[in-house]
Amino acid sequence: MSKVCDMCGKGPIVVNSVTRRGKARAAGGVGRKVTGVSKSRQVPNLQSTLIVKGGVGIRMRVCTKCMRSAAA
Repeated sequence: MSKVCDMCGKGPIVVNSVTRRGKARAAGGVGRKVTGVSKSRQVPNLQSTLIVKGGVGIRMRVCTKCMRSAAA
């Protein structure tokens, strides 16, 4: 089962999780140093909903942003 919204096509994205060490210069330190970068995935918040199209109910996996915009 794919993690893609059936309405807008929003899918997973890859982001960097940056780990830092040290004290910020503004707080009197020598600056923060990057000690590690690891990749992680962020997936959309998909909900399975029943949408009525032309009198026929269709089950779709829709992100919550699309659900809010369709309800308004």
